[in-house]
Amino acid sequence: MLQKLSYFNLILAIIYLLVYLKSGTFNSTAGIFVIIVFSWLCLRSYQLDNYKWKVWHYLTGLWSLYFIGTIIYGIYNIIAPAIEYNFISNDTLTYLTIGIVFSISVLVHIIIYFLRSCKELRG
Repeated sequence: MLQKLSYFNLILAIIYLLVYLKSGTFNSTAGIFVIIVFSWLCLRSYQLDNYKWKVWHYLTGLWSLYFIGTIIYGIYNIIAPAIEYNFISNDTLTYLTIGIVFSISVLVHIIIYFLRSCKELRG
C-alpha cells in the first residue's frame, strides 16, 4: 500500500506541476520537489525494509505538510467565492479536483508512513 501510494503521489505531483504551475513561485516549485523527495525516501525505505525516520524524513514531511496546507488554503479561497457566486469554470474544477486528490493523497501517505515508522520502533 505504501509503495503504491508513493508512486501515486509521484504521478500526481507531476500532473499537478504540468496542469497548475504555469509560472511557479519558489514555494510551489519547492513544495512539489519536496513531495517528490519524500515519496522517493518512502520508496527507498520500502526497498531496504527500514522505515526509521531520519532528519530528512522529518524535514521533507514537515515541508510537505506546509505545502499541502497552502494548497488546501487556496482550495478554500476558490470554493468560497464559487459557492457565493454560484459559478465555477472547467479549468477551476480541474484544479480543484487535482488539488483535493493530491492533498488527501499526500496527507494519507505521510500518516501511513509515520505510523509504519512508529510500529517499527516499538518492535
